[in-house]
Amino acid sequence: MGSPRVAVINSDLLQQRVLAESLERLGFEVVLNIPAARMTLALIEQTEADAWLVTVRDDDEVCGESFDSLLDGDAPVLVGMDDAPDNNCTSFLRWEKKLLTKLRDLTDTPAPAAEVSQVPWAQKQHREILLPAVFADDTRKLPLQIFVLGASLGGPEAVKEFLDVLPEGLPVAFVYAQHIDQRFEQALCQAVGRHSLYQLKNVENAAVLAAGEVLIAPVSTTFDLVGLDRISLGTSPWDGPYGPSIDGVIDVVFNHARQRFGCILFSGMGSDGAESISALPEGTDVWVQAPEGCGNASMPESAIHTGKVTFVGDSYQLALKLVEHLKDKWIENYERKPDHQCG
Repeated sequence: MGSPRVAVINSDLLQQRVLAESLERLGFEVVLNIPAARMTLALIEQTEADAWLVTVRDDDEVCGESFDSLLDGDAPVLVGMDDAPDNNCTSFLRWEKKLLTKLRDLTDTPAPAAEVSQVPWAQKQHREILLPAVFADDTRKLPLQIFVLGASLGGPEAVKEFLDVLPEGLPVAFVYAQHIDQRFEQALCQAVGRHSLYQLKNVENAAVLAAGEVLIAPVSTTFDLVGLDRISLGTSPWDGPYGPSIDGVIDVVFNHARQRFGCILFSGMGSDGAESISALPEGTDVWVQAPEGCGNASMPESAIHTGKVTFVGDSYQLALKLVEHLKDKWIENYERKPDHQCG
């Protein structure tokens, strides 16, 4: 069997060169390496790739038909990967390991046994989190809690790691607010939800957000949650320079869910989310990814500075925290007897 074939779409010439060198060193075959403006329908159809590594910036000229064809194709598309740092930087090897992990995941390429035994980040993928017994017979569709997942630069990878280790059957729903170009909204479902037991879906007006689902917050327009977690799609753009606004999504979900609300902020640039977190009641479930493990730490650090964050951990620790938290909340709400019944 030959090396997995990777096609690269990136308009930065320096990034093209670094990606090509890294991919070849990591054992992949680069079958295409072009800027976004050169991506045509004919080129996509004739390129035989096992995975596409795509970075499209705001000022890139992209043919919509070509991009749609790419997303609808059989080969998986990886978006949201951080730009490579300078190869003399101490973070370069960490970036390269992330790239290797993502592409092995997408192309179903196994890591050599010796390498897995030597690299802790590879071992972490196999740590299983079991579903607590209290949820084994639960058939409720209304989630016990609705958690906002907020992220920007480096976020898709961290959110995927979090969702991938969650056991199926938890009474929780998620609203995922990811700063991303509107052209990648559909691709985000594929990239993040590829191996998750939780269903990622884009907004559909009047749909109901059920336990086990992850709603991708729309980039260009606002939305609301009404009634029994029903989605009401708006027409107004988000406030602020990025879409979706994480502050705006937090406000929407908290105003609807109240006691069922929770929030986790992952890797990201800027301080989006911190303003709304500051206004939340004390003791609200606000967790963040540990800054030292982020592609960009400014978003979780801004949240920490509000004084409202109640837990900090890596993606696996956040998932484990959520499972234990939901178990305790379930017992508190549904199984613990009132004091006057105790004897």
